[in-house]
Amino acid sequence: MKVILTGGTGFLGSHLLQKLLANNYEVIILKRSFSKLDRIRSALGHPKLTLFDLDKGNVEDVFADNSIHSIIHTATEYGRPGSPVHLVLETNLVYPIKLIELGIKYGVNNFINTDSYFNKENFRYSHLLNYSLSKRSLVQWLTSLSDNIHIANVVMEHLYGPHDDKVKFVGSMIQNIAIDQIGRIALTHGHQKRDFIFVDDATDAFMLLLEHMKGAGARYREFQLGTGQSIPVRTMAETIKQISSSPTMLGFGDIEYRSDEIMDSKADNSALLELGWSPHVKLHDGVIKTIDSYR
Repeated sequence: MKVILTGGTGFLGSHLLQKLLANNYEVIILKRSFSKLDRIRSALGHPKLTLFDLDKGNVEDVFADNSIHSIIHTATEYGRPGSPVHLVLETNLVYPIKLIELGIKYGVNNFINTDSYFNKENFRYSHLLNYSLSKRSLVQWLTSLSDNIHIANVVMEHLYGPHDDKVKFVGSMIQNIAIDQIGRIALTHGHQKRDFIFVDDATDAFMLLLEHMKGAGARYREFQLGTGQSIPVRTMAETIKQISSSPTMLGFGDIEYRSDEIMDSKADNSALLELGWSPHVKLHDGVIKTIDSYR
């Protein structure tokens, strides 16, 4: 069974690639010719893996030349300061819509989209406003296009694990506290709560959805992906410090909260639990695995 995977060289996508190949899926990664391949180095040359450079070919050829069953969209553009708005829209809105339209044209069974807890209905996160706006717009299009293809929208909570970007919260905490062991790290009071989910548990959910969606008819459904429990972010920082025996001082309160800080987010993962999925990796064990990967 052939699967198109976007974002396959990124954090979530690279972990998902390993699981897809281990489960005998044929995977076509859509990427740019200049995409870094560090995370998927061990998979290069695998007989069931194909890399397609979007900037050197017509993506429709991938659909025309292959019998694609599923599309998994994990590519994203966060639109951090300095990123042009048009780039955010092209990656987060235009690109997935184009893939869905091609999927409908060539008889693809399903499309799995990766969304974020930033975009829950009651949240507005100005720190990544362009990202949030593009993702919210996409959901409206997903529901509209689902008349012709089975679409699952996976609303991801705070993902962490080995080989994540060091600019993200957990990655930066591990780098600064466990690896570099800097003298003091400036933090908010850290009372805001997040539902931290380990990447292996997250990819298990994607694999379950792939199986569940086989042969299913066209419709739209949302799945919130997280442990279902939230903890203060200061607990995560303290756990990293304790496990690594780091002397770094945690400067809780050095930074003020943003005016629209999300103070508590956790998944209503009942839809995934009903399908037989459940998270298995405890926070302490997940942090140990992640620290080991950074070392």
